[in-house]
Amino acid sequence: MTDTDHFAGSKAEALLDAHVAWVIARLQGDALQAELERRLDWLLADAARLRLGEVISVESVQRTAVDYAADMKVGGAIPALVGDIAVAIHEHPVHEQTTLVELLPDREFEELLDKLLEMQRLRDEVIHQSVSNPVFSDLVAQLLYSGLRGYVAESKLRAARVPGARTAMRIGRAVADRAPPQIGEALERGIRRYVERNTEAGMRASEAWLHDAFESDELRRAVLDFWDDHKHRSVASVRDLAGQLDVQELFVIGYEYWQRLRRTPIYRRLIESGVEVFFETYRDATLTELLDDIGVTRDMMVRDGMRFLPQVVDALRERGMLAPAIRRQLEDFYRSDAVAEILR
Repeated sequence: MTDTDHFAGSKAEALLDAHVAWVIARLQGDALQAELERRLDWLLADAARLRLGEVISVESVQRTAVDYAADMKVGGAIPALVGDIAVAIHEHPVHEQTTLVELLPDREFEELLDKLLEMQRLRDEVIHQSVSNPVFSDLVAQLLYSGLRGYVAESKLRAARVPGARTAMRIGRAVADRAPPQIGEALERGIRRYVERNTEAGMRASEAWLHDAFESDELRRAVLDFWDDHKHRSVASVRDLAGQLDVQELFVIGYEYWQRLRRTPIYRRLIESGVEVFFETYRDATLTELLDDIGVTRDMMVRDGMRFLPQVVDALRERGMLAPAIRRQLEDFYRSDAVAEILR
């Protein structure tokens, strides 16, 4: 190495040390917020001159969204962590002091109820599918059968009070016992057919009744009365309907379902479609216009930056990591041939 090279090298090292010290000084005390605001203003000024479509393409965003939402393998620690968070939220004592009406005020509850009652097509389909369900059919049949048996039993009790009826019933029972089994079977089949015919009619009547009930104001009043009776209950009283184990199991079921859903074609297509709509809306908007529409302001960015930056800077400085981190960003330039040539 020549004397000139040594001179240039020592000068470069001195400049590097001075630059590192200058940056560290800009990250201390009130200078940190001033530096943050200055650099943020530079970025926002440049963002006002750039449009979204000029910076990134819809295809790149779609690919990135699908990579993270559908293709990224979620580590085993994440589900466990989210499950622990769900349990902590479920058990939080704040539920004891919070009522249902605080979470859902009367006005919002009525607006939600009215909207649900207005969704006629959805309501009609839900009613029809529910009434057509075999479980509902079995319920109606059981109710008819139970009602018929109850009526027969009650008729026997009334008949037993008539003078001479008990003797007649004993004679009738003796005759029935000597009758061929086919008569009892035929009677049973007749009752079954009767119940089946009336079950279909009962289901049609039930569907019509439910339609009328949803169209009337009585249902709305009944729901509002139910809400008035329960809205002052604590969240904890409702939360306790599902225990901690139930919450954990529901989370596991939901997580497994999401893992399966994210591998389906529809999941990817919907993500891509959402990104495409976003781009169609903001393709020609500047980046600052996009931030304004989202609701992110300069003051918010400064506030959030100053919420975290001082802690990060102090932690790095206390551990002796701040200066080396800054030096790593600068030293390649100061030790380059271009700088050496300038200093020579």
